[in-house]
Amino acid sequence: MSITSRITAAGTTAVLVAVALSGCAASGKTVPGIDRSASAAPSAASASPTSTPAAEAAAPTDLTFEDGAALSASSLPAFGLEVSALDGWEQTGEDPGTGSREYTNTDGSVATITQQRITDLDPSVGDRAATEQLFTAAGLPAEQLEEQLLPTMTGGTAQFLSIAGQSSDGSWSATVARAFAKPGAALIVKVHTSSQEALRPDLHDVLVAAKVVLT
Repeated sequence: MSITSRITAAGTTAVLVAVALSGCAASGKTVPGIDRSASAAPSAASASPTSTPAAEAAAPTDLTFEDGAALSASSLPAFGLEVSALDGWEQTGEDPGTGSREYTNTDGSVATITQQRITDLDPSVGDRAATEQLFTAAGLPAEQLEEQLLPTMTGGTAQFLSIAGQSSDGSWSATVARAFAKPGAALIVKVHTSSQEALRPDLHDVLVAAKVVLT
């Protein structure tokens, strides 16, 4: 799966979101719909990641972009998703070809969770640069991306990048993603809602449940 097809599969209204956000970025205001408190507060610097079973107890608490360089090329980042435990959410679709699952809330909000290998990531560029490529390949401006912290299964946080805003049809959406350059993989969360008021709590619920795990 290429970088371009990965973002296209995960976010069909991404370009509209970027256009709608340009005014917010120019004004210096916080982008609406992104909740920086969605995960636990940042903790101390992480230890070096390891992929050996004997050293699982030493797995890093946090997973910064810089930590990606220490990952094994054979590791597979994934979401330890617990959306089924959230009131009002149910799985409404699945596409094994793109590695995506769709969940719908009773308020009509839709969350798409994607995790898959990517064939054309340069393992030497670093995770932050690779993540920016995911967005720019879809026409999204890297300068408007904001950092988002997702919880990990080890009780820490993982750095992601995000963008959110309003589409031309009046709906709101947010995309939160991270590329792992060395193993060639990407994790993407997209939440689409009918209103700005619904976006923040729905995105918060999904991000808290989508805990990052390395296998």
